Amino acid sequence: MAYNVPIHSLISMLTISREADYAVRLLVHLAAANPQRVSSRTLVEAEQVPESFLFKILQRLMRHRVIRSYRGVNGGYRLAVDPERLTLYRLLEIVEGPIGLNVCVLSGQGCELSAGCAVHDVWVAAQKQLRETLESATVAVLARRTLEKRRRLDEVFSKSAGSQFAKETGYGSKSVCQISAPRGSV
Repeated sequence: MAYNVPIHSLISMLTISREADYAVRLLVHLAAANPQRVSSRTLVEAEQVPESFLFKILQRLMRHRVIRSYRGVNGGYRLAVDPERLTLYRLLEIVEGPIGLNVCVLSGQGCELSAGCAVHDVWVAAQKQLRETLESATVAVLARRTLEKRRRLDEVFSKSAGSQFAKETGYGSKSVCQISAPRGSV
């Protein structure tokens, strides 16, 4: 069954913020580059995060001791935590706060109607699945998958460097894989 719902309506429904999306992309990039330091300029260009958001997000991640910053010529940012232990759920909590599909399923908050509300049971089940899915995805796993996907894109677009798409987008003339991790680092 297809629903005819305007895209602007879908955007306001159950979506994470742009800030959270950017934070996830930035940490995946840092995990892929770990233990190397990555400059803010590289992060802006590689992950297409506006500078106005970048520094706000990096500050928050530093306050939570997820990343470290280094000054100077060889400065930049790198992870301060083990990416194998940092889950997508925890990262989203750092940026967004408590993650809940409905107020009635958030920890410590209830709904006076929940005992007689069949919808509450659906929210609880969906919340459980959401949390399990986000808890099962670590930043390290996402970094490895990102590197694999970008390498595959490099292969595809390097073979089609003469295609019209490649000419219009520049694919094939430069590497899609803007993250390079040292062997065994991720």
